[in-house]
Amino acid sequence: MRKNSFLRTVFIFPLAYVIFVFYTSGPPAGYTGSPGDGQSCTACHSATNNYSPQVTLTHNIPAEGYTPGATYQLTLSVSSASNKHGFQLTAENANNQRQGTFQSTSNYTQTTGNNQYIEHTSNGTSRTSWTFNWTAPSTGGGDITFYAAVNATNGDNNSTGDTPVTFQQSIHQVGIAKHTIRGIYVFPNPVKDMLYISNNNCRLITGMEIFDMNGKEVFRSDGKNEKISLQHLPAGLYLLKIHTPDETGTYQLIKE
Repeated sequence: MRKNSFLRTVFIFPLAYVIFVFYTSGPPAGYTGSPGDGQSCTACHSATNNYSPQVTLTHNIPAEGYTPGATYQLTLSVSSASNKHGFQLTAENANNQRQGTFQSTSNYTQTTGNNQYIEHTSNGTSRTSWTFNWTAPSTGGGDITFYAAVNATNGDNNSTGDTPVTFQQSIHQVGIAKHTIRGIYVFPNPVKDMLYISNNNCRLITGMEIFDMNGKEVFRSDGKNEKISLQHLPAGLYLLKIHTPDETGTYQLIKE
């Protein structure tokens, strides 16, 4: 593949995947190297040169986590021995589902894939940083990873002699404080139908509740359950609270 058609390097972030691609006008969606994409710029570009690209992602998301529905500013930066770079970035949750939407704020970037990816434009290939916005999912997505693919190229309009890389960076959702109780485990997680409670220390469990990410209670029991059927729940992220006389544990569940 010719480099003026597609230049990429992959960086993986644990909140999204970013691909630095040198499709001069930007690559098609799906090359960030994320678990959901399963491919990156290495599909076309070979790392026969070592431009030693170093990628960073900075943002104004608070340390305590993102707020569902809020919009944040992100900047993806690359430092390398090359003067031509491309990228693509996306965000996925722990279930490999894309989360939130991106908005371009300059002519150096553009969105693709129903605004669930952001990448360079032909005007942005000579830059070493790109700034854009990301709006968190309105109902929350729990822990989110940004995945990026970035390609540092030699500019010879050929698919060889480049240095594609991947990068990932994760963020948390505000208000989801996970605290597990020693000796009490839940499995499998992710779960499809039946969730099992393992109480190795024979702790007295006085109650259990499950909440969706809107705070709605979808299950309640007196705590005597050794298994819970989740078959009726739609796929998504949930919080299980387990109560003992001494403490309350909070377990994040992924329902497939």
